[in-house]
Amino acid sequence: MNYLEWINQCTPTRWWHDSGNPDEIELALKRGATGVTTNPVLTFRSFQSQPDFWNPKVLALGDDFPTLEAHAEALLKLVATYAADKVRDIYEKTNGADGYALGQLNPGRAGDAEGMLAQARRVHSWAPNIAVKLPATAAGIEVIEHLAEEGIPICATINVSVAQAIAVAEAYARGKEKAIANGVKPPLCIVVQQVGRLDDYLRDVAQDMKLGLDESVITMAGLAVAKRSYHILQEMKSDAIIMPAGLRGAYHLTEMAGGRLLYTINTRVQDMILEADPPQVEKIAEPIPAETLSQLQRIPEFVRAYEPDGMKPSEFITYGVTQKLLSQFMETGWSPLETYMSSKKTSRWI
Repeated sequence: MNYLEWINQCTPTRWWHDSGNPDEIELALKRGATGVTTNPVLTFRSFQSQPDFWNPKVLALGDDFPTLEAHAEALLKLVATYAADKVRDIYEKTNGADGYALGQLNPGRAGDAEGMLAQARRVHSWAPNIAVKLPATAAGIEVIEHLAEEGIPICATINVSVAQAIAVAEAYARGKEKAIANGVKPPLCIVVQQVGRLDDYLRDVAQDMKLGLDESVITMAGLAVAKRSYHILQEMKSDAIIMPAGLRGAYHLTEMAGGRLLYTINTRVQDMILEADPPQVEKIAEPIPAETLSQLQRIPEFVRAYEPDGMKPSEFITYGVTQKLLSQFMETGWSPLETYMSSKKTSRWI
């Protein structure tokens, strides 16, 4: 039994595949993946890496869309529905507990609750096992409560702090209570924790501050935030599930193994885990060393991410990692999709 098999069969931890490439999805399902993460960046990369598979499908959509946003949304639908179909049997066997694909909303609407809610309803209508992926901004938190009330599966992404995780769980709980009162089955709620991307951001901040922190300290930052979020949600008895994402190595999985978690892992990191063949030991209960936390707390931006009251909801969208990720999703994902294989031009960057 390899490590990925052990995780699935012997612990509460599960993992999803992180890409929209058909070949990689097939491999991941053979390895035990139980869901698929897609987003604008992964969708565009899939089109680039497997054009023979996707381009005929893109061309079949035509070029008569009312807006560039509608064109990008249609391309996202291609990949999300393909992925959802691949895991539909898991969804049915688990009665909706697992077996989802993610459909992400327009990152340009991260502050637009009304626009995100309308798009979220459309995205979920593509397939019953498509969970709506939206940012954990103040506007996103507002939408999460509505989605929970309506029974629409949720994945709160661009979540990089304990405060955001708590806000998502609380919004979900409010919506869940309304759903039950209305006879609606409460949906899945995933709380992404961008472990590797938080590490990347704090590494830059620490260098800029000339703190001289060792790399072994920096690589514990995202894990520290994810572990604290996990244990707080456990104390809240929340049904929301933490999803560590943006993994940079096997350690991001092994250090939290054994928790009720959903990981999202790309093929490269899957290969790293299988090659490393780490000890099959549950570590979710092991705390981050006190000395490591002490070193990390020299970084004010880590404190903001780590403390439950480190940020107010109005600050979620302005936090550095959030802005970096929104820009990435827009500039290397959503924006290229708006005009991919289209005759229409964009004035976005003029």
